[in-house]
Amino acid sequence: MTRTLTDSLAYICNTIKKSFIHAFFLTAALIVYYAQNPLDSTVNQIMYSFFIGLSCVEIFVLYFTNRSKLFFSFLLGLMALLFLNWLKKINGGELIHCAQYIWLGFLLPLNFMFFYFLSPQNWKSNYGFFIFLLILMQMALIEHIDGLFLKLPDDLVLGKEILLWNIFVWLIFFSVLVIHMSIKNTLINIGLFYAELAFFLSFIYADDASAVAIFSLTFVVIIFGVTLVDIYSQYKYDVLDNVYSYDAYLSHTAGKFPFKYTVGVFILDNREKILEQIGHKKTLILEQMLIDKLISEIPEDTKIYRYKENEFLMVFKNEDARHTYEYCDNIRRSVAASEFVLISKKSLKVTISICVSEKTRKYIDARVVAERGHNGLQKGGRFNNNIVTKAG
Repeated sequence: MTRTLTDSLAYICNTIKKSFIHAFFLTAALIVYYAQNPLDSTVNQIMYSFFIGLSCVEIFVLYFTNRSKLFFSFLLGLMALLFLNWLKKINGGELIHCAQYIWLGFLLPLNFMFFYFLSPQNWKSNYGFFIFLLILMQMALIEHIDGLFLKLPDDLVLGKEILLWNIFVWLIFFSVLVIHMSIKNTLINIGLFYAELAFFLSFIYADDASAVAIFSLTFVVIIFGVTLVDIYSQYKYDVLDNVYSYDAYLSHTAGKFPFKYTVGVFILDNREKILEQIGHKKTLILEQMLIDKLISEIPEDTKIYRYKENEFLMVFKNEDARHTYEYCDNIRRSVAASEFVLISKKSLKVTISICVSEKTRKYIDARVVAERGHNGLQKGGRFNNNIVTKAG
């Protein structure tokens, strides 16, 4: 129980640490709004110009980073903010009781939630095109939606209750995000939460030019920061397989690991045959399930890295080759005895082969340690699968 409580506190502290910079920007925006509102029209125009300029840069960057979760979340927010600005111009008076605004308030949380739970895959694909088309269709529908309200009672359309129901939908949306962050507090999840909270404030205060300028700019700034962090993390972290990259391995062994450690280089046996049998996408899912299985089997301070396209590293701190061999052999047996059930309900039994390579005074360089494990794995795998060997 003590260990569980300690882990929970560590997780909460980690979430707070990752939230600090986003919370700072959002808090600063709130302070500026409540302390200086209304802002001078010139200041509003300058902030709006920054919003447009930074949005153009962000779209350009997101186009090349090719990550659907960030791309569609930002694109939806940007299009909605521009749409709100257009609604203000054509309505002239109060915006929050017009039909388009009300429908936008119901549809946006649903769309944001869908994009929030998208897997970190490429958006430049057929499904990406259809999602983009769906966004355009919704905006077009909202633009011509006045007629759908003609049959409803006036008090249901024009009263403050509509705005309250909008807020209620948004609160449900943010509650779901908080629950999800309590399970998976990635930098992107946390960043999107604060960015969409800033967007919500710009939406609720849509009639206030200063609020829209401040909070929409905050939305773009937070998303832009998250994007830069994501670009950096792509060099250090393999998002698809939820493991660290080889560059991260070299960085960690140079500065974060003790002098003594041992590497277990492992590979999924018969990967080419599995690819032919279930396809590339399901093979990636299978690898992710395998990684999750290994994480549950190895000691807590052991980290997993991607070494080559089909090979991974397990780094055991303060362990020699003999103890690491025992760990790896137990892991090999556990994987061989397990069944992996894919989305299609099809179960597979797979095996892995591992080669143990110890850092010694003779082989002190992290690259050499990994390479010796790779060479031993290739040599042993020529004739056998489901084995554990030691680097020669």
